[in-house]
Amino acid sequence: MLWADKYAPRRLSQIVGNSDLVEEVRRWALDWERGVRGQPILLSGPPGTGKTSIPLALAEEMGWELLQTNASDIRNEKSVERISGMAACTASLSGNRKLILLDEADGLSRGDRGGASAIYEMIKSAQQPIIITANDEYAGGLATLRTSSKSLKLRRVNSRSIAAHLKKIAASEGVALGDEAASSIAEESNGDMRSAITDLQCLASGKKELNSANIGYRDREIGIFDAVREVFKANDFETARRASRGVEVDRDMFFNWIDENVAAEYTRPEDMARAYDMLSRADIFRGRIMRKQYWGLLRYFGDLSTAGVALAKEEPYHKFVKYNFPSIIRKLSASRARRQKTKEVLLKIGAVLHESSRDSAIYLPLVKELLKKDESGALARRFKFTGEDAAFMLGKRPSAKGAAGEKPAKGRKKG
Repeated sequence: MLWADKYAPRRLSQIVGNSDLVEEVRRWALDWERGVRGQPILLSGPPGTGKTSIPLALAEEMGWELLQTNASDIRNEKSVERISGMAACTASLSGNRKLILLDEADGLSRGDRGGASAIYEMIKSAQQPIIITANDEYAGGLATLRTSSKSLKLRRVNSRSIAAHLKKIAASEGVALGDEAASSIAEESNGDMRSAITDLQCLASGKKELNSANIGYRDREIGIFDAVREVFKANDFETARRASRGVEVDRDMFFNWIDENVAAEYTRPEDMARAYDMLSRADIFRGRIMRKQYWGLLRYFGDLSTAGVALAKEEPYHKFVKYNFPSIIRKLSASRARRQKTKEVLLKIGAVLHESSRDSAIYLPLVKELLKKDESGALARRFKFTGEDAAFMLGKRPSAKGAAGEKPAKGRKKG
């Protein structure tokens, strides 16, 4: 078990750092208990400062039920409506309040159908306390929420406070942690409590004593923007290759970041062509890895997509570039609901035709055409299509009854 989870705070008094802010959250919760409805709280700050730990500890301390969701779960109107219904209730089945936690809300974008504007409408009528968390309160999708919430910004945890907490954890685990070693781990964490505890667990594994003489350090997490910049500005193989280490995204995601920003960094056509050639070759290796499971090729994928791109330029570009989030990820997120509905329809077709949902895809165009002519609703009943299913396949808006999934579609009426 991870020590960061094992020693997660169960009460607000166990939160390390940001004591004034924690006390303000407690007063806000007590006001709710007294029937004084407060604004939603927008908690923002760097990783490991308690953005998620605070609401979790608060719910446990107050005896509130917790409804936790994040930006990836609230990208369409239907999912927001589900949460809205829970937030609108005056109490849970147990008679206690619910705490609605919208985690990682800076993952919202302005284009999300169920994004910040829909959440804003929800919180205006909410009868339950709401806490929203984000790394950056000024992220593009949060402008509406920021103006309608009580904004509280967490600071990085003081290294002395982290060191003292690490010593308590080490003692509980039967590890003698020296003062100097505790201070070194704390300082390396850059104010990230969770990261410091993870480092301690890694370093203490199999040891009864931990001091400055027998500790080493893992690569620290670095910002994705800094890592991308380091690749593009690098002039040698090792610097570019090393840039992706310590970044808390996987290799595929980092590849997408580089691919997205080549044209922003390189303006000379020949540099751009060489860079895209390197990415193309890297993608070939990635395909072979996935098809054949030849994981020994992974180093070539990594080297080509970092050092290969860096060395594609004839000379460095001395300019500031605002790097962009990979557009392909945004497109996939935007189409998530559509892909999910397609999967549901294919499962229904496959159940009738005794085919897998994957093999049923070849029948989808035919079923759509037949559904257009399904005057009696026999086809819809045969496949157990709801009104929402039929509307989706025909490119129409579902009716209120059909969208709720109450009855199968009856087909189109004559006239």
